[in-house]
Amino acid sequence: MEKRTTGIIDFDRVTQGGLPAGQTTLVLGEAAAGKTVLALQVLARAIEQGGAGVFVSFEESPAQIRQDAASFNWGESLIEADSLVVIDARPRLSAETAGEFDLEGLLSIVTATSRQKGAAWIVFDGIDQLLRHQVGHNAAINQIRRVDEACAENGWTLLLTGKTQHDGTEPFHLEGIEFLLSATVMLSARIVDQQLNRSLRIAKFRGSAHVTDELPMLIDDDGIALPYHYGNENDNIEASNERLSLGVDRLDALLGGGIYRGSSLLISGRPGTAKSTLAARFAETAVARGQKTLYISFDELEGPYVRNLQSVGINLRDPIEAGQVRFKTLSAYAARVTEHFLVIRRLLDDFEPDCLVIDPISALLKASATEGAEMATERLIDMVRRRGITTLLTSLTGVRDPEGEATQGQISTLADSWIVLDYNVRGGERNRSLSIVKSRGSGHSNQQRELLLSSEGIDLADVYEDGGEVLMGTARVERAQQDEARARRAQLEWKQRRNDLERRIAQAEKERERLAQTLELEAEEYNEVTRLDEQWRNRIRRRRDPATRDLEHRDGFDDD
Repeated sequence: MEKRTTGIIDFDRVTQGGLPAGQTTLVLGEAAAGKTVLALQVLARAIEQGGAGVFVSFEESPAQIRQDAASFNWGESLIEADSLVVIDARPRLSAETAGEFDLEGLLSIVTATSRQKGAAWIVFDGIDQLLRHQVGHNAAINQIRRVDEACAENGWTLLLTGKTQHDGTEPFHLEGIEFLLSATVMLSARIVDQQLNRSLRIAKFRGSAHVTDELPMLIDDDGIALPYHYGNENDNIEASNERLSLGVDRLDALLGGGIYRGSSLLISGRPGTAKSTLAARFAETAVARGQKTLYISFDELEGPYVRNLQSVGINLRDPIEAGQVRFKTLSAYAARVTEHFLVIRRLLDDFEPDCLVIDPISALLKASATEGAEMATERLIDMVRRRGITTLLTSLTGVRDPEGEATQGQISTLADSWIVLDYNVRGGERNRSLSIVKSRGSGHSNQQRELLLSSEGIDLADVYEDGGEVLMGTARVERAQQDEARARRAQLEWKQRRNDLERRIAQAEKERERLAQTLELEAEEYNEVTRLDEQWRNRIRRRRDPATRDLEHRDGFDDD
């Protein structure tokens, strides 16, 4: 099947390339469902691409059509374009019908106009208002068949809009044409929780695969959008081995050097556990790396939040003013989940950040939505992951439910890393604690650490254990003092023992010197005694020798 793109990126993704060329697509819906807006937006996108279009109105005047278009960002260019022709085909109020009539004259005008302008897109808006005047139902159906034949003959892509009631699939006065035409798009507008919820569903698309689900649809200044079906998605995701710092050295060490670029980190905890402070530190650190950060806050206003961060040594004012951080405050109750998702998606498209912070993501659970916040968070994480954006999400948890919204919103199962902040209450003190639940692809600590906030910033305290329990606050300080005192005592004891040993060594050295002197004296005495003894022995031998004895006597030697 040959398709013609509508220029609405979301819609082209859902239809897998656009609407069937040379055929008629039936667009049905209740009042205010967006049928005319869809048709005008398709014409606007076609004209932006250098094409042309013909809009045939059976309900509103050309002036009203132009006024409706002017309320959108693309409306002015559409109104001023020479390539758009609006034909007023409304039945006159005073007209009376007698018998059957046909559309040959109108089709001749549309054919001539389309050839003159080179228009490939044709819109018949509210044709049921004309054909309801046919005397017979078959005659009306035959006119639709003739319109469809004209599409094939001229190569048009025609949008035929009609009204339904109570989510029906049959247009007023034209029941049965949904079986005749190749494609049918159903638009609905329902009130849910006192809010208008629009949706889109492709009920029929012969010869082509397409998304069959009923999809949330929004209409704002940019026209129709299907937030969860963006066209430019990346399926070739490259896993990066680069580690990004969270701005706290000891926390980075516990995570094996930080989190992977392009991964997602969830920080959950009760109120006041410093989730937002850690998120702001991450944003500040990203700026220091030269990365842009989009900061979405559902709780804080920019001015007070930036001021309060200065008390813990975090400066976001300068990065915001320099354009490195874009801070956006949203109100969870002010819009539906789908609208919040679309706002975030457009901010990502416009700012193209390297890092994203949503504080807290659990606020989406407060917003009304027929499709549920779980879908929004899941789609959001999938979208930023495909774009390679490093994401930090915070989530509020309850006192009675440690996991709280993190599990309810399925965020904890989707995030690559999960840090839980809590309070450690002991001895009349409340201290903040931090523990790492998971970090995919990383070896990480499983021990609870005390989280410290001061004017110098954020840090983690050393681990002090007592019988398997990690000590925090005053208990940790007392244990640290005890350990320090014990170390001092051990040092003093060792110094005393060393002095004693040195003293004993000195005494032993003196004793060695004394004994050495004694040994030397005894050696001298021994040598002298030996010498005298040898001399005496020699004398005795000479006296006993007669020859030597007479000689000694003559020489005057005395025997004594």
